Amino acid sequence: MTMHRMKTTISNIKNKALEEKVPIISAEGLLFLKKAIKDYQVKDILEIGSAVGYSAIEMAQIANHVTTIERDPQMVEKAKLNIKELGLEEKITLIFNDALSDEINFEERFDLIFIDAAKAQYEKFFNKYAPYLKPTGIIVTDNLNFHHLDINRVSRGTKGLIKRLNAFKLFLQNHSDYETVFSDIGDGMSISRRVSK
Repeated sequence: MTMHRMKTTISNIKNKALEEKVPIISAEGLLFLKKAIKDYQVKDILEIGSAVGYSAIEMAQIANHVTTIERDPQMVEKAKLNIKELGLEEKITLIFNDALSDEINFEERFDLIFIDAAKAQYEKFFNKYAPYLKPTGIIVTDNLNFHHLDINRVSRGTKGLIKRLNAFKLFLQNHSDYETVFSDIGDGMSISRRVSK
């Protein structure tokens, strides 16, 4: 498969996801993520939240291996198909499970953990998976600004979600073991690194 064909297919995956209103990483967010992968010489990635596999496929273009977790069966089927069509089965491991399930444990450690799943659970994801980070690794979180919605002009459910995200940002800011840099790129992203002690 030529590189040109591969690029076209990734573009098709992106366009179809946008048409079907599947939440995928923004173009700016993806550039930010890819730059982090290059800057921190990332080889092995763990992604929380696969959706249709778009971001995992993009990351697999420049990293050695991506392990991605998704709990929605319909998304898993679409992601599987997309990964297979691009011939990336050996570079991407797709786990069909709830990321907070006790069944999920890893022997290996990762250079990058990318959190892009249920926003209300970000702190739980961070606490569960941070132990699987290599000492020099980074944790990248997406959607921290939640579309810059005004908390006073949204539904009760969305208001609760924004409060959870704000609480998570405070959690990152005050974490004694991690140093976090926040960015307004895309829908708000952060990079957390362990503080050397």
